[in-house]
Amino acid sequence: MGGRGDFEWDRDRETYTPNQVEATLRACGVEVEGETHNDFLCLCPFHGNRFSPSFSVSRTNGKFICFNHSCGMTGSLIDLVKKVPKRDGTFRNEFSARRLIIKKGSETEQAFTEQLEKLLEPVVEFPEFPQVTLDRMYEDFWQNPEAIRYMMEERGFDEETLEFFRIGYSAKKDIVAVPMHTVKGQPVGVIGRPADKENKFFKNSQGLPTSKTLWNMHRARRHGEVVIVCEASFDAMRVHQAGFPNVVACLGGNFSPYHFEQLNRHFSRVIIMTDFDKKEKHIYKNCRKCKRKGLNLCIGHNPGRDLGATIAAGLHRKDVLWAAYGDGVIYPGLAKDAGDMSDDEIRQCLKNAVPNFVYEGWGIY
Repeated sequence: MGGRGDFEWDRDRETYTPNQVEATLRACGVEVEGETHNDFLCLCPFHGNRFSPSFSVSRTNGKFICFNHSCGMTGSLIDLVKKVPKRDGTFRNEFSARRLIIKKGSETEQAFTEQLEKLLEPVVEFPEFPQVTLDRMYEDFWQNPEAIRYMMEERGFDEETLEFFRIGYSAKKDIVAVPMHTVKGQPVGVIGRPADKENKFFKNSQGLPTSKTLWNMHRARRHGEVVIVCEASFDAMRVHQAGFPNVVACLGGNFSPYHFEQLNRHFSRVIIMTDFDKKEKHIYKNCRKCKRKGLNLCIGHNPGRDLGATIAAGLHRKDVLWAAYGDGVIYPGLAKDAGDMSDDEIRQCLKNAVPNFVYEGWGIY
């Protein structure tokens, strides 16, 4: 499988300068939206990626991967030059692709020298969210009996957990508000959840940077070298309540290059506890994955398991485990995620976590 700049590769071991890679991307019409220590972050040229960049290209060897589970394109810099749609309609073969890359290398040699001192940390701009607003929402939550009932009776949280995460309530939007922070603890907004388990409509604060940082990262990194990865903040809160404060949430079905950067930087062991979805609920029209397998119609997918597989592949140098209730059993009963389990069941899933190679041998997707 192809991957980010951290990945090992068995073929095409070319190395380039970062400026050479960036210039080649621009020559192919792929604009760089941001960068980390290892990778350029771009909008994927192979699917309708228009907002948060899901396409990562190594700054040193040009290997690329799209982290969107419905796309998943990978390859070398030469592959990218050959495959990306051309504005002039021309087709590039292996020779002409290499020639373009070499040309861009010579054009950018001087610029590369000037950028040798670039910072190792990715530079990310975060919106400021007033702490006074979070404090007001926290006070309002404890004045709202329905919000308290929903979180304690329907979601299974105890008072200590709700106070620890300073859960709030917005009467204006009628949502339970979960504060979100940067890795350094700066408040950046709230995850808005309606106080109704059947209502799936989220009302997050404007500009919430879900693709740029992991929820609860500022706390989890204080608890050692092991981290547990969930999808939703409520799931992570339940894991915390079960006795595991070293938990983060990616807040959706995509795992961004920024998320990988943070896990790579702060942890040596990662336990995957993503959702276990019903395939019949995830049948996609014009599914790229199924078409690449020669199938005319989508056979259904398990996005939570696909997300976990993406995380495992992107962190293959780490010690990666999967939460498991028993041998060949992901979660107990019909549980989809940690929110559907008791504290004891969550503890058993984490106690029985299995290595990635064991999980892959089960063939559960």
